[in-house]
Amino acid sequence: MLGLRSQIIDRVLGVPLENSDYPGFMLGAFKTNVATQTAEHGVIYRPSIEGLGPTPLVRINSACFTGDIFGDRRCDCSEQLQVALTRMITEPGLVIYHLHHDGRGLGYTAKLAAYKKMIEEKKDSFQATCELANRADIRTYSSSVAILHSLGITRVRLLSNNPRKRYALETNGIEVVETIGIVSTREDLHGYLLSKQLRQGHLIHHNP
Repeated sequence: MLGLRSQIIDRVLGVPLENSDYPGFMLGAFKTNVATQTAEHGVIYRPSIEGLGPTPLVRINSACFTGDIFGDRRCDCSEQLQVALTRMITEPGLVIYHLHHDGRGLGYTAKLAAYKKMIEEKKDSFQATCELANRADIRTYSSSVAILHSLGITRVRLLSNNPRKRYALETNGIEVVETIGIVSTREDLHGYLLSKQLRQGHLIHHNP
């Protein structure tokens, strides 16, 4: 495995989700340790771990408290999560939800500070974050790799626009047989999505 290894130190699986919009979905959680740092990750899947089949849909999803919890529409994070869950109603799949990835791994406080810069200084999200932290994205995906290996998943159909996620899986023994983009059609996100494409190489063709 390339880079830092994540070790799974605890996990819970098989808790039914009580939500009529997503019938038959199951919840789970993993705790990992990497370089003496522990982190927690949620998983949601359907129909069961044993029933995911040889090539399940997989979404590696970073937490976005502003969008996922509070409904802020500044980004497309919540939309991407909802698209992934909706697809899983008819296709076996798994979402890995990284609770520590908010603000591209910098945390919620740094994320809101970047938002203030975006509003007050007319910066895009990458400029604002880099000025605060000297890096626009510190997320790593070794925990996703460890979770998938622990579940016996070695081939996936990846729901993502981010080539770094595909690279992380493929260089660590997980075959990505297909990458499926999730691109918002909201006109108000055109600048945001364009910055993702130009600054991070996201595979986005935005047609509002």
